[in-house]
Parts: sequence; structure tokens; C-alpha cells
Amino acid sequence: MEGCDYEVFLSFRGPDTCTGFTDHLYIRLTDAGVRTYRDDEDLHVGEEIGPDLLGAIEQSKISIPIFSKSYASSKRCLKELAQMVECRKRKGQIIMPIFYHVEPSEVRYQTGGYGEALLMHENKKRVDDESIRKWRAALNEVGGLKGWDIENVANRHEGQLIKEVVTKVLIELKKACLVVSDFLVGVDDYVKEVEGMLGTNTDDVKIVGIHGMGGIGKTTLAKVVYNKLSRDFADCCFLADVRETSHSKGIVFVQNQLISNLSKKAHPGINSKDEGIMAIEGRFSRKKVLILLDDVDEKDQLTALLGRRSCFGPGSRILITTRKVNVLRAFGVKLTYSVGVLNPERSLQLFSMHVFRNDRPPIEKMEQSREIVKIAEGVPLTLEVMGSTLSIHAQRKEMWDDYLVKWKKGHIEKIGSKLMISYEELDSSQRQIFLDIACFFDGYDKNTVIYMWRDCGLCPIQGLEVLQLMSLIKIGDDNKLWMHDQLKDLGREIVSQESGGKLDKQSRLWNHNDALKMLLREKRNAKLEALRLQFEDWSEYRFTLEGFAALPQLRFLQVKRKRVFFERVESFFSQATLLGHNMPFITLRTDFSLSENQLLPNLRWLSWHNFPRRILKLSNFSLSNLVILNFSGSKLTHDWDGWRHIKRAKKLKVLNLSRCSRLSKTPNFSRLLTLERLIIEDCRKLAEIDSSIGQLKHLEYLNLNNCCSLSHLPKEMGTLFALTELILDNTSLRRLPDWWGIENMESPHVHISPSSKTGDSLNCLTSLLKLSLNHTCITHLPDSIGALTNLQSLSLRVCIHMQRLPSSIKELRSLTELDLFSLESIELPDSMESLENLKALKLLLLSGPFVEPALPKLPESLTSLAIVTDVSIADTDYSNLINLKLLLFIIMESKFSSESELVQVPMPQWIGKLSKLEVLTLGHTNITNLSPELGALPYLKTLHLFNCRALERISQIPSTVTKLHIGRCPLLTTLDISYLKNLSELYVFGSWIEDLSGRALSKDLLEGARIKYFGGTFGMRLFPT
Repeated sequence: MEGCDYEVFLSFRGPDTCTGFTDHLYIRLTDAGVRTYRDDEDLHVGEEIGPDLLGAIEQSKISIPIFSKSYASSKRCLKELAQMVECRKRKGQIIMPIFYHVEPSEVRYQTGGYGEALLMHENKKRVDDESIRKWRAALNEVGGLKGWDIENVANRHEGQLIKEVVTKVLIELKKACLVVSDFLVGVDDYVKEVEGMLGTNTDDVKIVGIHGMGGIGKTTLAKVVYNKLSRDFADCCFLADVRETSHSKGIVFVQNQLISNLSKKAHPGINSKDEGIMAIEGRFSRKKVLILLDDVDEKDQLTALLGRRSCFGPGSRILITTRKVNVLRAFGVKLTYSVGVLNPERSLQLFSMHVFRNDRPPIEKMEQSREIVKIAEGVPLTLEVMGSTLSIHAQRKEMWDDYLVKWKKGHIEKIGSKLMISYEELDSSQRQIFLDIACFFDGYDKNTVIYMWRDCGLCPIQGLEVLQLMSLIKIGDDNKLWMHDQLKDLGREIVSQESGGKLDKQSRLWNHNDALKMLLREKRNAKLEALRLQFEDWSEYRFTLEGFAALPQLRFLQVKRKRVFFERVESFFSQATLLGHNMPFITLRTDFSLSENQLLPNLRWLSWHNFPRRILKLSNFSLSNLVILNFSGSKLTHDWDGWRHIKRAKKLKVLNLSRCSRLSKTPNFSRLLTLERLIIEDCRKLAEIDSSIGQLKHLEYLNLNNCCSLSHLPKEMGTLFALTELILDNTSLRRLPDWWGIENMESPHVHISPSSKTGDSLNCLTSLLKLSLNHTCITHLPDSIGALTNLQSLSLRVCIHMQRLPSSIKELRSLTELDLFSLESIELPDSMESLENLKALKLLLLSGPFVEPALPKLPESLTSLAIVTDVSIADTDYSNLINLKLLLFIIMESKFSSESELVQVPMPQWIGKLSKLEVLTLGHTNITNLSPELGALPYLKTLHLFNCRALERISQIPSTVTKLHIGRCPLLTTLDISYLKNLSELYVFGSWIEDLSGRALSKDLLEGARIKYFGGTFGMRLFPT
């Protein structure tokens, strides 16, 4: 593969794996179209790394070291590994280690054979001490990364492991390729047309309806327009999936979303559609708003959410997406835009991105690619799914031929039939996961749902990766599952067809009315696996326990009810119990026999929202297979009788008690020892965590966000050695227990703090990856926090009482994200420069009447840096930050300086030396001009100049800039953009630019110019039309 840019670099010890595992992995990767570099160690003389090998490591997006028993005995392998770590720090290269019959701990801590190999290198004196140090550091870092251990693969099947590795590689390569291009091919022209319809210089209310078939890109187009307009609106609201949400949760729920978003605060809630219409018309009739309603399918939805057309203030803009143009007409929307299919060339480009991670197919695949593109008929979703399906077999002609035959057969005019081919490629477990997401779990946290799938034997990690690779789902940065509406419709149609349209044979019931009909029949349904119920008003419903007893295979049950009925229902049924006595809601016939603990024996997930405790009795449920329990919004207390029944759930992994308004203390956890995720979010009365939490040795995730009455944590929490994520935002904590201060007998590597006292917590949270303390009253971190050597994210946003960071923070060598925004007058240690893996830092540093904090030295590993400060920057030099891609640098006036003390200064020269910078936001009251070095930044795409009140001229802006925003620069009167050939967006406000050069060259750009009043000064905003 000479002359080729490699995507994956394989590092391995030849004698161990060359002709076996590594060879098989290499073949599978190349068969999947991955450009892979394999270094044949035995073909080289000596152990030096040549320029070709160095180049292969440098250009690769992913490196895969295969740690075998003799890997560390090869100096060549160790040099490769050190180079990989260097590339990871400098350019974000991904390292995916494989532990091939070697324990990860042996690699990380250089014990056993790895320790002996390094001692051998040291004793031979053929390697200097610095090289040995680098090798040890590289082994320690990579040994601690998440990878694959052959010993943990079922039956140690190497084929299964290779399959998982290839799938993961393809997903990561696809992510890197589609960051910008995903679904945006050809969208710019559509955006200009929709923006033109909306207009920007009129005060009337404008509504534009965007319509077209499913999967055509309506939502993508609307989002781009919405995002571009949103900066002009103080009040914005994007409501996704109106059709799905209104059908599953009711239109009143969507109305509450709209009111809360536009009000920017939690809303007490409306109880009827008419009440919602009145509230919307009354509250927002004078507000200028921007609203996007996505996927509307009924006129009544528009009426409920928009009321009369004039109910929003002057200048409001409303976007609606729908598959049904008649819905727009019925509501009186006059401005409509039809989204058409992509033309053949753009279709080919989008298809190629998903198959080959390139704009064009290779020559040998061009003819077949054009045939497939023709079959897709220009529909973006179809192109994406078909391309992603083929990406697994990118180099195998016979597979392409087979798919072409399949896609050409049958009713190819329907999108569903083309997408069905991809569904049929899934194995049985992957199909079950696909159908579950289509029917229920779109928008759910992946980390929760996998517990149910895993307990059902569906192999969710691999299954989700395959679905993601085939573009059947997406997983966001927040770990939320997402599926396109067209694919959800396909999944639900499959479920319906499998049952022949008969409710009592259907495997999943997501529609409340269908679910209720089935329960009322009391007819056995041995196939139903998942059921969702939602009650607006209980008085309308009557059914018996037999309905549930007839569902022996049910694994997911979700019951939702409106919170507004709590007081009335609890008062009325104060002596009643659920599932045991006659009552209007659920009754038990006298001739029906059911022993305790027998109901729903296969139930894995019970989600019962907003259910009052006095009518919630669990004694009839079989909880033996329960792994997820969600009682969020319920009126439970720590001494509720139901806890003794929940203790029977011996497999329980996830417990969600969010928004339990009466929970002042957590229950006793001593019988829930299998818990791995505990969510107690927004329990505002919670003041005490039961000490038994220390017994949860498997707990990995603990969320106490917004438990505002919680002021202390039990020392027993220090024994949660499996905990990886701890969220303590918006609590009343003033200090953290010194969990890390006493030597843990199970972890002898933890140091002893001199300040430790006898009786303090034993053990420490050394597995912690994320610690969040935002908006707390905490004053300092314990010095012993340096023991958190695995911590990757530390967030202290708006901790206004924080006084200092301990110098031991330098020990957090795994830290990649640090948020110190709004800490104001905090003392920062110089040791921050030692955080060698830090990628993102946010810092607000303000001086006080008696404090003049200094900007610290920072590590060169940073790729994103945001600093807002009023301290002197005269001696600041961050030219060492050679990897920085995003910089926000705002220098504010000192609160204790007068106008006469302000001194004009040039822009810091070091900014012009950041050669990888892509986005620069610069705000400095005193700078008079931008340094010439700025014009030489080769990758700068976005430049924001804000509040540069002394700025008189801009000498040169890099020609690569596509977005230029200038705000509150009153002395800047001239601006030359004639050389900015790539400029697509110019935004000016609070500045008196009288001479704008480059009109002839930027005609398209300037056609959208308008004058607008912004905050007391005139401004200009220009966009392409």
C-alpha cells in the first residue's frame, strides 16, 4: 500500500502473533476497506525505527498495539509505543490496546514478564535512562486505556475478538470522517432559499413550512437555519419529534415543553390543551421568538402549540417540518418549501463518505457505486444506510454484487424495502435491539438500557456498535440513542407484520390505547415483551390484575401518570393497596388465584413514574429478574414498606429515584448489593445518604445533582472502589471528605496524608473517571485528591467559594478536561503545567481588592482553551500550546481601575504562533491592532472579535476564514474582506464600519446586508442569501 495514507497502525511482536492473530486481524481490516500498516519486524535488520514506519504512525488515525508475552522484550515495539503516545498527546490519535494472553495490570505496572524485559534493557546499558523512562510511561498510559483482553472474550474465541475490533475501528474512522459532512451534502443552497423566505428585515411574524418525504433531510435543513438565526433571538425553542412525543406523551406535555423553553424556567404545568393555548397566547404575545417544530403530522398539533398566528411578538420566526403538506395548508401556512432529492453527483458524494470515508469512490468501485446511487433515488437516509451497510464489505466485489441484486429486486420504489435489506443483515440479537429502540428507547441513555439487553443475552455492546456502523442508529456525545423517524416507522411496521396485525400476538406495544385494549381483554399473550401505559386521568380506566398475569414474557413495563393527581388519588385511596384489593383502577377477581412473587416473572425493567406510595404494593411481582427500577417522581420515603420487597431483586443494577419529593434520606442499601447505577437527581429534600451506601462495591455511577439540601457525604462513600462517575452539582456541600487520606489495605499504592485522622474512611475512589462539583459551596479540594490518578474530568464551574487548588493536582496525569469557570479569585498552582494529558481547560480568573492571581503555565497537550480574566497579561506567553485548535481569550477591564489607567497594547504575539488554531475568540479592551502573525495561521476558520474597544484596524485576516464576527469595536471604521475568498458569514454589531472593501468580490455575501439596532448602537449583519 505504498503512497497511501494509512488509517490504522498495527504494532506487534512478530514471533508471538505474526502468522496467527495479527495476520487474521490485518486481513479482516483490509477486507473492510481500512488502510492498515503492518510492520513485518522480522524483515528489518536492527531495531531502529525508519522514516517510513514513523510516517505510518504519524498519519494513522488509530494505533493498535497487540501486547503479547514478549512484546516488551523488543526495543522496536517499545519505540513504536512511545511514538503512539506522543501522537496521542500531540494530535489526538486513538490507541486501542489488545492484551493477548497478558494481564493489563502487567503492562501498566510493568510486573511479571514486562518488568523483567525492562530490567533486561536497563542492565544491557544499550538504552539511555530517558528512553527507559519514556517506555515505562508509555506502558503505564496505554496499559490503563480501555481495550480488549482475550481472556475476557467468551471461550477465548479470537475470531469474535477480531470481529469486535474491526467494528470498533470502522465506527471511529466513520466518526472522524463525518464530523462535518454527515447529512450536510448540498444543504447550503437549501439554507439560502429558506432564509430568503423567512426574511430578516421585517417585523411581521413569519411561518415557513418545510415538507418532503421521510429521510429526505427536512430536520437537518431546519436545524441549520434555526442555528444560524438563533443568535438574533433571546427566546428560542426547538421541539424535536412532535409527532412521536404528542402521540406517546400527549400534546399537553409538548405544550409544557414549549412554555418552559421560552420562559427559560421550569413551569408549574398546564393540565389541558385549551389551558395550554391560552397560556401560550397570553405569555408570548409580545415576545419575539424563534421556534422550530420538527415532524408535525396533525393540524391540531399546530393549533395547540402556535394558537392564532398572531400570538407571538413582532419579528418572530417559526419553522415547521412535516411529511404532510396538507397539514400546513390546513393551518394556513402560506410560505412552504419542498425538500427535493439529491442530484446524482451529490448522492455519490454522500454515499462515498459512508462507504469509503472519502468524497469519491475508488476507480474500481465507481460503476457499482453509481448503480447503487441510482437505486437510492437521491434520498439521504437511504444513501447513508446503504453506504454504511457496504462499508463493512468495502473491498469484496462479491458482496457488492449480492447487495446490488437484493436492492434491484422487489418494490424498489419504497424506501422501506431498501432499508429492510440492512435490517435483514442483522443477527437475531441485533434485530431485537433495533426493534426495542424503534418502539421505545429513542432518546434513552445507552448506559442504562444495556443492562436489560445484557441480562436478556443480546450482547448489547457489539450490537449497538453494529447498528451504529450501519447508520441504523446514532449515539450522541451524551450517550443518548437516536434513530431516524423513517427507521422507527420501519421497526414498528416489522413488529406489526410479525404479529399479523393482532394485538394479542404482538411483541411490543408502544401505543397506550393499544396496550390498554390488550390488558382489558385479559387474554394470554405469550409473545408480548414490552409495554408502555400512560394515564391522563385514572377515572377513565378500569382493568384487572389478570391482564398483567396474562403476560408471562414481559421484560419491559413503563407506566406514566400525571403528577397533578397525586393529592386527590392518594387521599381517595389512602387505605387501598395496589394489585391486591378491589379498587376503581386495578381490581382482582375473587375467583383468580395468584401467589405472591409470581407476577411478571421475566420482568427486567419496571418504570413506574409519579406513582403515590400508598397504593404501590410490590408483593405480587416476581422481582427475581429485575435489573432496572425507575420510580422517578414518586412520593417515596426512606421507610416505605415497599423497600423490603425490592430487596428481593437480587440482580438489580439500576435504581432511579429522581424527583422523589418526599425523600429526605436514602433507603438502606445493604440488601441491594448488585447496584451499579444509582440516580437520586433533583430530590430537593434529601439531606442524608445512608451509610450503607459504602457496601455497594459494584456501584459505578452516582448522580446526586440538584439535591440542594444535601450538605455532607458519609465517609463510607470512600469505599466505593468501583465508582467511575460522581455528580454532586447543585448540592450544599462545603467540603469533600478526605476519602484519599488513609492508606487502603486493599490498595497499598495510595499514600497517607499527614492530615489524616484515625477513624477516617478506609479505601479511596481511585477508579473515579469523572467528578463534577458545579454550583456547590465547596471551599477547597483535599490535598490528597492527587490519589485520583485515573480521573479524566474535573468540573468546578461556578464554585464561587473555592479559594485554591492544591498543588497535588499535578498528580492527576489522566485528566483531559478541567472546568474552572466562575471560580473568580482562586489561587492556581504552577503544577498545572504537569497535566500532560489535559485537552480542554475553561478558566475564569478575576482579581479582588487584595488578590492579584496570576495566569498559570499550561501544558502543551491542550487543544481547547477558554480564559476570561482581568489580570495583567503582559508577561503571559502561551506559544508552547502548539496543539491548540480552539482559543477563547477575553481580557476584561479591572474592576478597580479607572479609565485613565487603561493602557493601549498590541495583541499578544504568541497567539499568532498557534499554527493549528481553527477557532479564535478574542476580546481585549486595550488592544489597538491585530498582530501580523495572525494572518499566517494556516487553519483558522472562525474569528470572533468582541469588545475590542481600542481596536482601530485589522491588518490581515487569514484567507482560510469562513466566519467573521465583529462586536462592540467602536473605533473600527474600515474593513477589507476582498481577499477572504472562503468567507460565508459576516456578522457585525456595535461597530461603525463605514468603509467595507471587497464588494465586487463578495457580491453574494453582501446581498443579504441589513442595518439593525443592537443594544444602543447600530450594527450590520451580512449573510449569504
